[in-house]
Amino acid sequence: MRHNLALPDSALDGVEGVVAPMVSGLITGIALDADVAAIRNLDPRPLCIRRMRIRFMPTTAFGAAQAVGFHIHKVYGFTAVHTINSPKSCQAHHHYQGGMAGTAVGDRIALTSISGVIAATGAMSGATYTTPDADEPEHFAVGVAGLLPSVDDDYEPGLPVVLEQDTGLVVQCSLLMGASGAGRLFFAIDGYRFG
Repeated sequence: MRHNLALPDSALDGVEGVVAPMVSGLITGIALDADVAAIRNLDPRPLCIRRMRIRFMPTTAFGAAQAVGFHIHKVYGFTAVHTINSPKSCQAHHHYQGGMAGTAVGDRIALTSISGVIAATGAMSGATYTTPDADEPEHFAVGVAGLLPSVDDDYEPGLPVVLEQDTGLVVQCSLLMGASGAGRLFFAIDGYRFG
């Protein structure tokens, strides 16, 4: 059996804490199952995710009541991130900087190690990864229908979600988002990797 890479308190030496937070622009008119955020591990060291955080904050009311929802897929063969529709590039960073390998300015982790993108205004595409089974997401978060629907969700798996090299997470819109309203999406992962 392979090691599950869970982190007991006795194994804190040599561990790098990683957080990768991303905030979108004002997104609107997102199609069903369209990609809105992604995180990719390019490093040979596995990235172990202990928590995923997802928020949606409406900024303009929708014309009719609707729900908003997002599902998160683990994807493989993730060899190129999204480039179409001008997604925002986001850098992961360490929880603290002292003695961390690969640290760039301000605790940031180089984009050649961990890279993230999130939608600027609409759905993003152009990535290369193996299409996941649509009915088997890692997590699903939904908000109550309304003119100003919101999502506020944290997911902490019992064992870490492990992203090996060229593996990642893709966040997709679970419901058609009408074009009359808009809002900002926040997605973040908290985890660690062994130095």
